[in-house]
Amino acid sequence: MAFEDFMEGLDATTVKRIRTAENTEIVRLPLASYGLTKALNGGIAKGRISLFYGVESAGKSLLLQESVALWQSMGLVCAYIDVEQAYDKEWCAKLGINNSELILVQAQSSAVIEESVRPLLENGVDVLIIDSISDIMPAVFFKKDGSLNLPEDRQQLGAQARAITILINGMLVLNENTAIVLISQTTTYIGKTYTKQVPHGGKKVLFASSQIVKMTSSNTDGQQIKGSVYVGDMAITKPIGRRVELLVEKNKLGPQHRTCEYDMYYAGEDVGIDKVGEVIDEAVAYKIITVSARGGWHTWGENKWQGRPMVVQFFKEQPDELDLLIK
Repeated sequence: MAFEDFMEGLDATTVKRIRTAENTEIVRLPLASYGLTKALNGGIAKGRISLFYGVESAGKSLLLQESVALWQSMGLVCAYIDVEQAYDKEWCAKLGINNSELILVQAQSSAVIEESVRPLLENGVDVLIIDSISDIMPAVFFKKDGSLNLPEDRQQLGAQARAITILINGMLVLNENTAIVLISQTTTYIGKTYTKQVPHGGKKVLFASSQIVKMTSSNTDGQQIKGSVYVGDMAITKPIGRRVELLVEKNKLGPQHRTCEYDMYYAGEDVGIDKVGEVIDEAVAYKIITVSARGGWHTWGENKWQGRPMVVQFFKEQPDELDLLIK
């Protein structure tokens, strides 16, 4: 039977419900990290769930908050579910977020969260971030008036995983074109012969996510990036950032097990992800910028600098030159 003949044999109701694969499209949204966007084959996808998890010092919230600023600049509508009750509008403004146009929901009960996200998904919000699913509390932990049950009434094994599973199932049904981002802390899974770090929330979180990014970093003093912080006219050397490593553990929309790194700054003049440094590191890796064996001289065309910081500073001050380097 020819394809056209088969389609003509379907009733009108069925024809409205289905479509050919030719009519599908994946819309990818770039992230604040240049390297991670490339590692994810263009970014996170609308209509899908993405999971970002890692240790407490990895800057998961910072990455997504700075990405919100980027998405807002693209004209997208973003919603932020602040389960941790830790959203800082002054800090996020430094990262570039327009707080007056960010939908913010602060809730911890899984039932209240689902009730809040339902109209957002039904009305096609572009991006929905839940920060973090590790702090979501099952609805059964609360009384009908919204107050918290006594501790002895909250000792229910697996209640959080069940609550998150119910929440995710509901979002999957409602979601048509929203990029849903779940942020999670790590927990230790103990197998028969091994242990490993996995995200909170149970297996449903892993199964439902089209893309999973694991983030690691160190918050020890020796691993911090030091720099000048001004107190009045006095410059004091203090920790201002740290190195972050990222691994694409799962990607149903492209290659997986891709990695990238970047410097994340939480203090100093320029906070956030050092996107210029990311570009420089990639240019060095591909030998677009060459580095001498002695002295650390970096060369690009007729330009020459001693040491990576000088290269980064040059391209931060010359954005047009950075565009040429990226091309």
